[in-house]
Amino acid sequence: MNKKEILDILEKYNLNNKEIIIISGAAMVLRGLKEKTDDIDIAISEKYEKELLESFDCQFEKEITDDKKYKTYFIDNIINFSTHYYDKYSGESLYGYKVQKVEDILELKQKLNRDKDQEAIKKIQKFINLKNTNSLVLAYMGDSVYEVYIRKHLISSGITKVNELQKESIKFVSAKAQSEILDKLLEKKFFSEEEENIIKRARNHKSHPSKSTDIISYKKSTGFEALIGYLYLTGNNKRIYDIIDRITGGD
Repeated sequence: MNKKEILDILEKYNLNNKEIIIISGAAMVLRGLKEKTDDIDIAISEKYEKELLESFDCQFEKEITDDKKYKTYFIDNIINFSTHYYDKYSGESLYGYKVQKVEDILELKQKLNRDKDQEAIKKIQKFINLKNTNSLVLAYMGDSVYEVYIRKHLISSGITKVNELQKESIKFVSAKAQSEILDKLLEKKFFSEEEENIIKRARNHKSHPSKSTDIISYKKSTGFEALIGYLYLTGNNKRIYDIIDRITGGD
């Protein structure tokens, strides 16, 4: 299941988004750390466990012994749920659901330490290392990547004259334009908590704008470009397309 399929399935089963935390592989897919997962693992409250057992024909999977005993169940061999980890992980809001944080996914994978977890552990560690990369380095990368995506969009829209392409691109790639774009997306709560943290860290980085750009616009633009650079370097091109689609769609 890819990200869209996961979200469609969650909507189909009408799960209470206040009582679940999406964890493990499904959380990685929603965060762009992997393309697909075989099932959707969720941690749920004890109260909600009783409700699910009454509402669905659930298949018992196994019993887990940690500080106490937990049982895991399947709904239609698609959704795997347990109260295990619900109190341990708070999750953060993403696509309308609480999704396990990257550092918590890493902790869980390291604890399980199965053969299939080794690749995930490497990916997550790389992801975390890049998140801690110098913000201006991320912005440097993001500046180039963002401009390529915008140019691709403008050419795909049917513009064939270079002068017109340059004129239209300024509406998206100038520091002022990026600053305004960022403000609109933040206002609409488009970004996850993790993405906002990357933006804020870059925005607060000590830097010196050119004489033609005011300091506020420059800092916001740097934050926006740092996020694009981060997403690109972590291989999350799908999320970049989400951002470009939102920007160019006029929403």
